Amino acid sequence: MATSTKDEEILGRPLGHTLQAGPENRNIFKQSIFTCNVWVKCPQDALKLFNDIGSGLYDVLIVLDDILDGTILRRGLPSAHMVYGISLTVYATVHKMFLIMQNVLCYAENRKDIALDDFVPLGIRFFTGQGLEIHYRDSQRCPSFCDFKVLVRAKCTSSFKWGVQWLKLCAKNDTIELSVDLCDKIGEFLQIYDDYINLHSTKYATVRILCDDLDEGKFNFPMIHAIQSHPNDHRLLDLLKQRPLDVESKKLFVDIMESFGSFEQTRKAMEELRRGILADIDKMNLGKNLCMERVLQDALDNLETEIYYDGCD
Repeated sequence: MATSTKDEEILGRPLGHTLQAGPENRNIFKQSIFTCNVWVKCPQDALKLFNDIGSGLYDVLIVLDDILDGTILRRGLPSAHMVYGISLTVYATVHKMFLIMQNVLCYAENRKDIALDDFVPLGIRFFTGQGLEIHYRDSQRCPSFCDFKVLVRAKCTSSFKWGVQWLKLCAKNDTIELSVDLCDKIGEFLQIYDDYINLHSTKYATVRILCDDLDEGKFNFPMIHAIQSHPNDHRLLDLLKQRPLDVESKKLFVDIMESFGSFEQTRKAMEELRRGILADIDKMNLGKNLCMERVLQDALDNLETEIYYDGCD
């Protein structure tokens, strides 16, 4: 039996609350997927539907993330579970995920088997990556860079592939295949960019909480570099265990990382990944993709201008 309009309205409230606060300030992930349309040539109506589905799925995931991470602020407003409670918010997100899958299958029509074959394994990989991230956080064990790559390739790369597969499902040129290495590099680039601006961006702090990875006790790329490059200095691990909320402790944390050269190393890693992505594109003879090049370069240029504690003293 179909749910009533009233039921839909009740279940839509937690996600509707998140949408009221405005769009997420970081859209590089969506941009990177759209740049692939240079190759696959997805029609405009499918692009619009993809944008709607992608935005809905993204909102579902960040609402769940906020619950798992204990985040109290999202886009300048209290997180959805702070307003509607954890139980309703969880069931509302699960409900939304099934609605999204229903929309994908309806659009796929006679290609439903292909859609399921592609999307279900990628979904499993995504949640594997999310689970690993929580495991390292809760066990307070800093992952190695090798562990970090496994986590990112499960979580971020699978999300990127999901978007590309959706474009291909509706594309005029669905024979385009992006190599595993290329997708992995793009996924790593996007995650490391996100890690950097989380700790080093004033603009990000205006829509979330200042350096909220510290509030959540998460390990990210700059942190891993700082901790592993100075194994006898326990200040960062000790601070991270406390999940600091005050600006002074966060500034100390970031200043220590800056003195260890961790942000510089993060920028170098992203530049290396950018060059690797463009080299892989050339090797695959996919043709020039100026949109992809511009998104990658803009991300790197943005790093040079973002310092988190400007105006916070």
